[in-house]
Amino acid sequence: MSDVRQTVFSLGHLSQLPRPDHLIDRLPPVFRVQSIDRLPFDARNLINVAVVFHERAVLRVEWLCRHPDSRLTAGSLVSIRWLGRPTSTLGAIRIARLVKLERPEASLNPFDTVPHAWVRDRKLVARAGRFWEGLGRPLQHLFNAVFWDPKRFQRYLEGPSSLQGHHNGRNGNFRHALEVAERARTLGCHHAEVHLPVLIAASLLHDAGKAEEYQFNPMRGRYEMTERGALLGHKHTVLEWIAAARAQHRVIIPEAHYLALLHAITAAKGAPDWLGLREPLSLDAHILSTVDRLSGQADLVSRHAARDGGFGAYHRHLGGRPYVVRE
Repeated sequence: MSDVRQTVFSLGHLSQLPRPDHLIDRLPPVFRVQSIDRLPFDARNLINVAVVFHERAVLRVEWLCRHPDSRLTAGSLVSIRWLGRPTSTLGAIRIARLVKLERPEASLNPFDTVPHAWVRDRKLVARAGRFWEGLGRPLQHLFNAVFWDPKRFQRYLEGPSSLQGHHNGRNGNFRHALEVAERARTLGCHHAEVHLPVLIAASLLHDAGKAEEYQFNPMRGRYEMTERGALLGHKHTVLEWIAAARAQHRVIIPEAHYLALLHAITAAKGAPDWLGLREPLSLDAHILSTVDRLSGQADLVSRHAARDGGFGAYHRHLGGRPYVVRE
């Protein structure tokens, strides 16, 4: 546990802290709401109690209000308005209020605010955060604008990449995106013709639309195809998100980079002309297509291969039984 978090959890003993105001300066400026409850306090006020998360600190905060802000929900990104020097009441820090951040902030690494309940494998989250750091400000802003909606971001992180094929478990699509990004970077860094930030952004976003393609059915305990997924598919969905995010939030990105990103995401090798799709023309698009397929095939082989080598279990997406050379 970091020094910041240790300090935060010791706020019940403020008398031991030499400068509580200095503590505020050390906290991150943005948190994600993990939970929020509103309870009667007196005849005129409600008391709001929320747990807010950042990778560096988890806080339990409370504040009074007459009219609750209905925009503050679990998953929202917020900043804290402090009430003078921080004081603690029954383990919660008294604040003035939480303020929901309505517009995407280009400087915020969103993977610093992923709650453990969304992704338990924190190494995955850390890897994603490092990829985000390498995008550069315009593509960082675009990524944040696409995923500023907390429900969309949660589905992107939690959902599968397929129903019965590769990476079909919880966090499967997120794992697939990171595998694709890692393989793409490994290949792309050897070629001057590759624009690495565009290639990495395309890797992280290429299957992002599957967050709307699959939906968890709690009655059946499984993911199922949505109506949007059946009628449009994830490629159309992510293009819609990117275009809307760019326009709505005034994301300033060079046109050449924008077109290169969309081309890498949509280009399809061998697609017939009448579909209106384009053959990969950039090395970025070629690499993304190659590593995307490799990630999917590798996941299927690893799950269906025989432990002792030889032929494993049949899967139709492999076209047969995977074979592994015996030791």
